[in-house]
Amino acid sequence: MVRLLWPPMANLVTSAGLLQEMPHASVLPEARPMLAEAMRTRPLPGASFDQPFDTRVTERPLGTEPLLPEAIDLGPGPGGHGLKLQLREGNGGRSITVQLTADLATALQRLLEQALAAADWGLQLQAAVPGAQAMDRTRLN
Repeated sequence: MVRLLWPPMANLVTSAGLLQEMPHASVLPEARPMLAEAMRTRPLPGASFDQPFDTRVTERPLGTEPLLPEAIDLGPGPGGHGLKLQLREGNGGRSITVQLTADLATALQRLLEQALAAADWGLQLQAAVPGAQAMDRTRLN
C-alpha cells in the first residue's frame, strides 16, 4: 500500500507547500524537481522530530480496536490548501478523515520517510514533482 500511496501523497504535499509558500508562483518545468525538494525540506515552525511520542491516551473516537484501512482517499484540503486524508475499512466499516495544513502534511511526510527508512523495506521513494500529474482526488484501492 505504501508503494501506491507515496507518489500521489508526495505530489499533493508538495503542491500544498507551494500554494502556502508561493501562492502566485508559476513554476517552469525545469525548476520543478528543485522546487519540490525545497518544499520537502523547508523549515517547519514549531516542529520537533526529536520529541518522543506521548503514549498517554486522551480519547479514542474509534474505540479500542485499531483501524485497519482497506482504502485510502487523498486529496487537497478545502480551497486546495493542505491535504485531506481518509482511511476506510471495507464493507462500510469505520473511517477517519484528517485534514492537515501544508506544514502538518509535510511533517507527516517526513515522519513516514523516517519510518520507512527505519523499516528497511527497500522501497525507493520518488521525490514529488509538482505539476507532474494533475489530480484533484486520488483513490488508492
